[in-house]
Amino acid sequence: MILNKKLFKNPYTAYINGVNVLDFGAVVERYKVGGTPVSQFYYQGRNRASFTQLSRSLGMKPITLTLFLAAPTQRELTMQKSTIDAALLADPLELHLPDGFYYRSLLQSTGELTMLGVEANKMIAEVTYALTGLQHSDLQTVEGPEILAEGTYPGMPCVLECTASQDYEELQIGTVTLTDVNEGDEVTADGINGMITINDEPAGTKATFTRLPYLLPGVQTITCSEPVTVSYYPTWI
Repeated sequence: MILNKKLFKNPYTAYINGVNVLDFGAVVERYKVGGTPVSQFYYQGRNRASFTQLSRSLGMKPITLTLFLAAPTQRELTMQKSTIDAALLADPLELHLPDGFYYRSLLQSTGELTMLGVEANKMIAEVTYALTGLQHSDLQTVEGPEILAEGTYPGMPCVLECTASQDYEELQIGTVTLTDVNEGDEVTADGINGMITINDEPAGTKATFTRLPYLLPGVQTITCSEPVTVSYYPTWI
C-alpha cells in the first residue's frame, strides 16, 4: 500500500472490475480519455460541391492510465505490476475512472516500469497502461413498452424480460420471436451477453431473430407480447 502521499499532488482512485487500485498497492497519478474515433464513408461527385453520406462507424475511446506503485524492492514492484497486468487482461474488463464513468475496456499495452526514486524506505515507480473502451453509466432498468433511453451511442445492447400470461405458439419480445412458450414461462432476450433463455435455460433453438435487442437514444417503443422490462447501460459517444 502506498502510504506516503508527498509524491501525489492530486491522488485519484480507480476500480478494475470493482477492485480499488489501492488494493493493488497503487494510486492513479493521471489518466486521459480521448474522443470516440469516427469513420465516415461518403460519395462526392466529380467537382461537386455536395456529398452523400453512405455509412458511418464509431470506435472505442482511447484511454491512458498512469499508476504510481511502491514496494520495498524492485522484485516486489515487478510482481505488483504483473498482478495489475493480469487484472487488466480480464474478460470482461470494467474500469471505473475518476470521471465517474465506467468503461468496457480492452488492454492494448501493459507499459514499462519507470523508477522514480526511494521514499520512506520504499522504491517508487510509475507505469502507464494503454486501453480502449466504451464509456457508459450504471445499469438502468425501466418498464416498457415505451421508454426514454439515455445515452448517445447508437445501438446500445439491452436485456428484455417478460413473463408469459398464457400459452403462445409464437411470443415476440423485441427483435426476437420464440415458439411454443408456456403460461408462466420467464422469457429473456439478452442483447448484452448474447443469450436467449426461457426459465434461465438456453432457448436459442426456439428463437428467430436477425439481431438481438438494442436501443437507440431517445424515446422508443419495445414491441412485446407481454409487459416488458428493459435493462441497459447508457453509453456515450
